[in-house]
Amino acid sequence: MPVSVPEVLARMRLFDGLNADELAVAEKLVFVNRAAAGDTVCREGDRSDFLCFVVRGRLDILKAQNASGAAVIAHLNPGDSLGEMALVDHQPRSATVRAAEDTTLVVLTRKGFEQLRRREPRAAAVLMENIARLLCENLRQTSSRLAQFMPPLG
Repeated sequence: MPVSVPEVLARMRLFDGLNADELAVAEKLVFVNRAAAGDTVCREGDRSDFLCFVVRGRLDILKAQNASGAAVIAHLNPGDSLGEMALVDHQPRSATVRAAEDTTLVVLTRKGFEQLRRREPRAAAVLMENIARLLCENLRQTSSRLAQFMPPLG
């Protein structure tokens, strides 16, 4: 079944607040990619610069551990996104992403985002605000989880 990019973008939290015209511009700046089960989408330490939205399938997020390999730290399902940090801070990937099953992704590259910024500055600002909210939410969840492993003060 073909992917309807406008429908996908309209359902994504990161595009909340964009009007129909802005979504139409964004639609022209993304592309659809597929990953077969077991494929690596990106590796921890890569210098890749794209943001992905899961349309179908499931991705595993893996974080390297000492010499013992990697731990699955999260699963991404349809509606979830990855790569927000790489788009914002231009730093290497913080984790490896592997397809847990056949997966369809909508991809926005940094180049595509820069084109969005030039064509629809308000849309780019809204997208960045939504990314900031998502990153804050993720940080709050991570700090709550981390607190479970910390000894009490005192």
